[in-house]
Formats: sequence, C-alpha cells, structure tokens
Amino acid sequence: MTTPEVSHGRGGAGNINPDDTKYVDGEIVRQGHEGSHGDGAFSTGRGGAANIADADKPPSAMRTDRDIVPEEATRPSTDGESFHVGRGGAANVHLSEQDKQKKQEKHHGAGKVVDSPSTPGTAPNLSLADKLKHKIFGVFKK
Repeated sequence: MTTPEVSHGRGGAGNINPDDTKYVDGEIVRQGHEGSHGDGAFSTGRGGAANIADADKPPSAMRTDRDIVPEEATRPSTDGESFHVGRGGAANVHLSEQDKQKKQEKHHGAGKVVDSPSTPGTAPNLSLADKLKHKIFGVFKK
C-alpha cells in the first residue's frame, strides 16, 4: 500500500506530500456500565432538565465510572519554555523568563562596541563600507 498524500499548510502543490504518520483516535471517553449507577444524578442526552436521571438520589463519595485518557491525547508540559504561535515573526515568539534574561544579557552585555578615541591626524575607526564610500566619492571631490 502506498503512503497517502496529505496537504500540509495553506495550499499549493509544494504543500502536498506523502505522509506516513500513524493517525490514532485520541478521544477521551468515559468507561462504565450505562444507565444508573446509583450514585447520583447523571445526564442521558445532550442537555436539559428532561435528560437528567436519578436527580433525587444523593451523590456518592466514590464513582463507579471513570474517564479514560489515551496516551495520544496527552503531551508533556511546556510550562516555563519558550514557544511560537501564529504564522511567523518576532511578535509571535513568547520567550520563557530564562530566555528573556539571556536575550537581555546578550543585548546589553558583551555586545557593546566602544569606539576608541582617535588621535589627531588619523582617521576615526571606519567600517569597510565607509572606507569604500570615501574612496569612491573622494575621487569626485578633487
């Protein structure tokens, strides 16, 4: 069997690629026998007072049904980590406190450029582009 082609993205032929990802049902379900458990009110439909059964029974301390959460429906916590949302751009980056601190240190710390005072009779510290600009346009000033 060949791998099905799936669209990844907003459209266009460049976003249609084979995808061998195993897709599974990650739906959270409730497990237990249907109907009254004898442990209090329960819903029998989509909502509304007419769909509530055993409303006159007091709730019990121990439920007889339970929620089943498959592993596919869980993910590790990303609390305290940097993350990105949206389509791109710096405004969609949310940095963790640790990454914010690193960015501030990099911006305000060792990255400072200090110009040394020029001595009389010498050219100030110029970038290569400035030196080239003066060389080219200096010809026209003569």
